[in-house]
Amino acid sequence: MEPEKIKVVIIEDEFVIAEDIRTRLEEAAYEVTHVFDNGESALPVLLKSTPDIILVDINLQGKMDGIQLVEQLQQKINLPIAFITANSDPATYDRARKTHPHAFLVKPFTPSNLLAAVDLALYHFSIETTPSKIERPVESDHPEGQFIVNQCLFVRTNGKYKKICPNDILFIEAGGSYVHIQSRTERHTLSQNLTHFQQKTPLPNLVRIHRSYIVNIDHVDSFEESFVFVQNHKLPLSDNFRADFLSHVHCL
Repeated sequence: MEPEKIKVVIIEDEFVIAEDIRTRLEEAAYEVTHVFDNGESALPVLLKSTPDIILVDINLQGKMDGIQLVEQLQQKINLPIAFITANSDPATYDRARKTHPHAFLVKPFTPSNLLAAVDLALYHFSIETTPSKIERPVESDHPEGQFIVNQCLFVRTNGKYKKICPNDILFIEAGGSYVHIQSRTERHTLSQNLTHFQQKTPLPNLVRIHRSYIVNIDHVDSFEESFVFVQNHKLPLSDNFRADFLSHVHCL
């Protein structure tokens, strides 16, 4: 099973720029689900099938500009937003800033600027902050971590965020000052302890069974007094966490 990609929607009315963004993102293993050239067409689709992040030009053709589109979206959904912009006038920039976007992609941009803008938008969304001014994004080293968008977990590995849907997680294992997320297809390592991970990732299907293990309750094949079995993995079940574990399973 292929790992799920981060889903991106582009709203840009200059065809050449939109296609360049699409190509660059797909080359970087993002999934571009839709490309729109106006806000009126984009709005109903975005509300029906929420992406993981949107890139939207401030100055769109039509009755609705990019800022108005974002304002309407934010009444219904919360997700990372990166504005695409040339050097906007102060009044337009002030309108954009009030929507609290998570990054700006300044035209003309390079491939590295594009990828940095996406990365910064995801990062800023994860720590609930916004850029203080429009600036060209540059490659930067952010702390490794994780956050949730649309009930999917995003983990930062090898300099970029990767998307992991909750049902793909088998278990999380502590190893010293690290946690290892074991999914169906991959193993991800984050620099934090298990308690911090659990506090930051309150997904209902993840249940603590041991000081060193969290298990996805949906993937438990069987269990006994001191062990939980997940596919080919035998995980310890400790006395301290047994009651909570049993409260999540239905025993006949």
